[in-house]
Amino acid sequence: MKLDPRSIVIAATTKYPNWYKGESLDLSNTDKVRGDLAIQSIDAAIKHGYAVVINDGESSSEFKEELAKRGIIVLERSGKSRAAARRQLIEYSSQIPQAKVIVRTEPEKVSLVDDCTPQLVEPILRGEADIIVPKRQRDLFSSSYPDYMYESEMDANKKYNDILHEFELLPQEEELDIFFGPTVCKNDPEIIKLFLERYELRLKTPYASGVGKYVSPDDFSNSQMFAIVKALRLGLKVKVVKVPFIYPKIQKENEEIDRDSFVEKRKKQKWGILDELVLYIRYLDNPDNPKSVLKRF
Repeated sequence: MKLDPRSIVIAATTKYPNWYKGESLDLSNTDKVRGDLAIQSIDAAIKHGYAVVINDGESSSEFKEELAKRGIIVLERSGKSRAAARRQLIEYSSQIPQAKVIVRTEPEKVSLVDDCTPQLVEPILRGEADIIVPKRQRDLFSSSYPDYMYESEMDANKKYNDILHEFELLPQEEELDIFFGPTVCKNDPEIIKLFLERYELRLKTPYASGVGKYVSPDDFSNSQMFAIVKALRLGLKVKVVKVPFIYPKIQKENEEIDRDSFVEKRKKQKWGILDELVLYIRYLDNPDNPKSVLKRF
């Protein structure tokens, strides 16, 4: 089918306080590496004629200048959490008059924007899907990512899918690449509102030990994973589309410099997100249960 690029919104959040213009002087400067990739993604989106909305939080003045040069929509982040930034981003993107599909992605994923967007949006434009969960081709996933990230995300995806299967939210033969990150949604009020919902933990005493101490829905689950899970529960059309995504070589090199800290970070994220999933499903089963530690706001 012929796509109208103006009907597609590429939406992303940025935060690169240590970014600077020019050649990279230090591969360990994560803000520089990721900021450069974000600019490449934005330029790719502009090249294809897509609308671009960026929600920026405390990036360097030089990075903000680069965004301003490109004539795209740049929002000033109004909340501190990742999910608050996504909610602001998605709500604004949904109000763009010609927007039919919103591709919410991490800005460093250049290949997704440049190479994969048409196949991700077409099922929605054809009326075959409400939400698309992109799935990485296994060979490109394993060859382009750091090995520890590939192993960690494969394991995390399996555990997440096992829980969805156990609670009969996802058919046994289907699997989501939920830890990939990007989500594509139909610009429809009933779909958008799922991504604007907010849940918080309400505990008399915070978790002091164990994996529970990593639970923080406003990092990744809110306005992202929870929306997909609720869509499955509601019987909406959630589809998986496999894409030939290639992880940026320079990002792989950057994340192998301080390998131990990245491994620990991924471990905490994985267990926190898995805990959040179980708490959320229990909430959906009985939202009025006074014992539920997850509350909607």
